[in-house]
Amino acid sequence: MAARLLGEPLVLFRDEENRPRCLADRCPHKNAKLSVGRVRQGKMECFYHGWQFDSRNGKVDCIPFLLPGRSIPPQAQTKSYPCVEKYHLIWVWPGESQADESLIPWYPEFSDEKANFWGRSNECPVDASLWLENLMDLAHTPFAHDGQFASREQGRPLKYHTKATKGGLVAETEFFGAPESDPKQSTEWVAPITSIVSVKFPGGTWLRLHFYSVPMAPGACRFIMTLYRDWGYLLQKAMDAAEWFPPLRAMVAQMDMTVPFQDMISMTGQARNMKEGCPPLSVPIQCDEMAVHFRRWWGKAFTRDVWWKGWNGKMDMEDMTESALQACFGADACGQYERDITFAANSGGSRNCRPYVDRWATTHYKRSPFESSWWSTFALVLSAGLAGAAFTALSRR
Repeated sequence: MAARLLGEPLVLFRDEENRPRCLADRCPHKNAKLSVGRVRQGKMECFYHGWQFDSRNGKVDCIPFLLPGRSIPPQAQTKSYPCVEKYHLIWVWPGESQADESLIPWYPEFSDEKANFWGRSNECPVDASLWLENLMDLAHTPFAHDGQFASREQGRPLKYHTKATKGGLVAETEFFGAPESDPKQSTEWVAPITSIVSVKFPGGTWLRLHFYSVPMAPGACRFIMTLYRDWGYLLQKAMDAAEWFPPLRAMVAQMDMTVPFQDMISMTGQARNMKEGCPPLSVPIQCDEMAVHFRRWWGKAFTRDVWWKGWNGKMDMEDMTESALQACFGADACGQYERDITFAANSGGSRNCRPYVDRWATTHYKRSPFESSWWSTFALVLSAGLAGAAFTALSRR
């Protein structure tokens, strides 16, 4: 798959032993994208001329049209990046120093055998800092997500009890006038790009969401969501079963993305106004305390171009907007993305996400999951039968 990290285009794939590998998404021959090629016997093969790359070091070890007796040029090599699969994620080390796997953060729920896991990721034309700030802002949930897991009637005074930690900030939330039976929530930010939302329910059950706002390019990020919970066993099994049926997998994925769509309505608007000179926060109030601390840290820690190797901060504003959109949806998406996600989020239901999904499918050369087929019907009927059989078997126990 194609990816982008800190401005660098990457290609991720698995070798013959199913280990994740990461190379720069550039063939040294004519600078074609390796991500449109294919993997043969664990090696990445360029789509353009069939050059093959050793997955361990990025060196070319096969050129089909090389004359007999000629050796492969020593400069025929693309950069390789250390990567490892851990805690359901692929971790890539982009630095020049030696990669240290022990730096990957660990939390108890990662190793809890009773915890059910779920995860999704999506490329967004939104700066990573906006996603991080959005996840510190629980006051938006009754309004932006009205009808999902909150309602407008739940909007009430909110106070954050914020304190600094070794790696960032943590805040306990207090909703004034909320019933004692309401779940207790806390939000944690671990610098630079990790957000954790913890929910404790009255019965003692818990839920923890880990969010990673991975910077891709100026104005674009990959938003990764992972969830751990100690309840919902049957629900988890149903979701796991859906992963085996492409039509169901696509339907579940689109339903899962409804809430992020709603967030992106606000954030794409914020991004536009910030490009015109507006600050991230113009009139902060008490419940914005965590976001204010974060913005102060972000402003001190990073200059405009610190993330982006090769970007001097002088790119034209209109060009920067287009490049962020193209990183996710291609040149034809510019100006249309905001309208698509607004329609998708406001309409409700997975099928109303069609404009967004069709655009993604077109730019990624994949069939839209909304296209009808006999396989879709068969998968739905079969999955319903399997779910019924599983429920009957569990009931008898």
